[in-house]
Amino acid sequence: MPTTSNGIHYEEHGSGPGTMVMLPGLGCSIECWSQVAPLLDGYRIILMDLPGHAGSLHAVADGTNLGTIAKPVIDACDELGLERFALVGLSFGGAVSIRIALDRPGQVLAVMALMPWNAGGAEAGDPAMEGFYDSFGDLGAITKAIRGISLDPDKTTDVVRTMSTAVTEQFWRSWYGGGVYTSMFEELPGMTVPACYVIGGRDAIAPQDKLIADVRAMPGGRLIFLSDAGHLAPYEAPELVATEIREFVGRYAKTGAGVA
Repeated sequence: MPTTSNGIHYEEHGSGPGTMVMLPGLGCSIECWSQVAPLLDGYRIILMDLPGHAGSLHAVADGTNLGTIAKPVIDACDELGLERFALVGLSFGGAVSIRIALDRPGQVLAVMALMPWNAGGAEAGDPAMEGFYDSFGDLGAITKAIRGISLDPDKTTDVVRTMSTAVTEQFWRSWYGGGVYTSMFEELPGMTVPACYVIGGRDAIAPQDKLIADVRAMPGGRLIFLSDAGHLAPYEAPELVATEIREFVGRYAKTGAGVA
């Protein structure tokens, strides 16, 4: 299993002059991209497990804020010699991708966040976040939560598996105990990387009003609304997700498929 020196597990797929780094959501593994990545021909695809997740369980996983989660990912990209690349992230991974684009604008060609965690974070005392904090390792609670945000639960069973067995308690407690309440919203007007949010009309968890506010705060921010998509669209509608990734990222990253 390929792993960087700081413990980040990654897989490399495809080839081409354009490189794309893809990050899963919270509690997910790189399996979330298993049906999407093969559809992105013409790119060198780097899939990475987030710190404290799945194959990256032994990486430093300080969830105090998005910056501390992003740093091990940035260091892994540097170790792999990724000088210029596009970033695509799902949910929490989308927010991490935005954080990296803010921190490393010279390296990131474009950033695309699918159903992302909103930049402003949660309000202090949010009962849903406190509920997640208390549900660490609780298979029943996690199964119920994932079923509640799935359009097709048969396609999202891997999320239940990884969220209940492949996330460290250190990450879980630090994120739900503090990281969820931090904000990077005030930094968004300084975004210099082409950025795109994808939101789903059937997303039961991501707050559309806050995500729209994020996009409006970013100069040139782009918003794609998929009326029939849910929060876990890469598992449930991989062809649709791949089409949108190719359309947006292809504007900024050259590929072997002739997309400029």
